Amino acid sequence: MMKYKISVFVGILLLAATIAQNNDTKNSIGFPEIEEDLPSKNKDNRQPVYMPATCAANELYYPGDQKDDWICDCRPAYIYHPESDACWGAYQRGPCAFGEYLILPKDSVIPVCMKNPCNADRYVYWGGRCERLGSITACADLYPVVAAVGVNATTLEIQCVRLNLESRFGEERPVLQPVDFNKCKPGSKLSVTGKCVK
Repeated sequence: MMKYKISVFVGILLLAATIAQNNDTKNSIGFPEIEEDLPSKNKDNRQPVYMPATCAANELYYPGDQKDDWICDCRPAYIYHPESDACWGAYQRGPCAFGEYLILPKDSVIPVCMKNPCNADRYVYWGGRCERLGSITACADLYPVVAAVGVNATTLEIQCVRLNLESRFGEERPVLQPVDFNKCKPGSKLSVTGKCVK
């Protein structure tokens, strides 16, 4: 009986490993994400999906214009770094040396490491002092709007970003107008690799 249990357990492990390596999205589990960059939402109102078995760390599975058109790309406010072939949080250390953070200079598709004036990961200079990314205290003057110091997903600049407190369980989402999909988001993998639709 014990040998049977062990062989069933090993069989299940092998099956799970095969499915994980298969990269077949039909057998993958995904978790819908709330679109942070509302103007870039898909024309069919499909939303990005967190698919850890399909996409790399810090990437989401984004819908394209066709029904079966999906691609992995950086999460909102994350930047594709070609040298490490990975997505990293803007204004965070990422692949940079201690005391630096990753930014995307204006008029560039390649991110660079820059000295962090706060000299601490996840801290940025905002409002005349160093603030931790995600701090709501620095944005308290916007009350009753709940906001935190963060990276704007569209401009990749530091600002008080409104927090999305929407529930994933049944609340209606606003209907958005179709958008122009001919542009890539700054810092996206598609932008860096030159695969944007022109």
